[in-house]
Amino acid sequence: MQYNDSQPIYRRAYFRALDYWLLVPVLALCVIGLFVLNNVLINNPAYLRNWPRSIYIQAGAVIFGLVAMIMFSLLSLPMLRISGYVLWVLSFVLQLALLRFGDREVAASTGSNAWLKLPFIGSFQPSELAKIATCLVVGMILEGMRTGRIERHGWLYIALTVAPQLGLVIGFQKDLGTALVFMVMISVMIFVWGIKLRYVLITISALVMAVPLVFIFVLRPFQQSRLISFLFPALDPQSTYNVTQAKRAIAYAGLAGSEAARSVHVPVQPSDFIFSAVAAWLGWIGALMVIFLTVFYLIRCFLIAKRTDSLFGRYTVSGLTAIFAFHFVENVGMNLGLMPVTGIPLPFVSQGGTAMLMNFMSLGIIMCFSLERWNRTWIEQQV
Repeated sequence: MQYNDSQPIYRRAYFRALDYWLLVPVLALCVIGLFVLNNVLINNPAYLRNWPRSIYIQAGAVIFGLVAMIMFSLLSLPMLRISGYVLWVLSFVLQLALLRFGDREVAASTGSNAWLKLPFIGSFQPSELAKIATCLVVGMILEGMRTGRIERHGWLYIALTVAPQLGLVIGFQKDLGTALVFMVMISVMIFVWGIKLRYVLITISALVMAVPLVFIFVLRPFQQSRLISFLFPALDPQSTYNVTQAKRAIAYAGLAGSEAARSVHVPVQPSDFIFSAVAAWLGWIGALMVIFLTVFYLIRCFLIAKRTDSLFGRYTVSGLTAIFAFHFVENVGMNLGLMPVTGIPLPFVSQGGTAMLMNFMSLGIIMCFSLERWNRTWIEQQV
């Protein structure tokens, strides 16, 4: 019997083959996130009205996310390829729906029209699904370019895949943070695919030259203010208030957390600045634990990308891992004042049902390629 990537994993051995080096750190991060979020909501009068509903939603997102993870991890590679195209079309349609059915209330509070108001679900952010779908489709195109199946127009296909999704994110939603995630993801995938150094240098030069144009014509006034405040913190203390409070909470935390740190008011602490809450309630030890668990998870993901026998898997897992890595670096960095504020959540920790569900979906896809290696080995043993 020879291995074929369309053969599903031996179902009864699923939990034995599951990559617990991936799953355990994620579950630990979810537990930490739920614990910290619960304490933030209970002890802050500004959020108390959302308790316990927000905790139920977050816990429900974790449960549904685990179901999604299992579903995607059990897909055969041909089915995963089909799913990529289906998800791309679905995410694009949902992003177009924002033009008419966007949640104006959320848009008014966040400055970005990126959420749909769905019945029984609540707010849903289509761009989170678009990132995963685009990663899958670009992974397939890069595989075709490497194997020779796509001999011409490969870069055009990638542009036609990325541009519509990214255009809606930048042009209509005005979501700079998500746009940066798209660009980092595609850049990492192309780097793993293999690109000549001169093209990398040309791209970097073009991006540097485009910075003034993006600042003037793309960024909205509040985004310009954030960037200027990041570069010159003393220029406008009001614009850096959130970051200043987050840094103060982290500084007061001590090894195991302190009441002084918890008493510091940090705006948007359940989502954007959740890392400051982790430090306030669990101390620097807890904050370092979150960093350790995340780094361990990222290293494991990159190992899977390196070891998988599928080029499609190598490029896709690299792209998804890049998303996780950028989210982590950006969120922790902006809490420490080392990165500009972009509203990027901390994976598996920050409040947000859409982000949590999509994070687990990405994990399921990575698990699919991890299980694919075990599946191949099991089938070969049956010969």
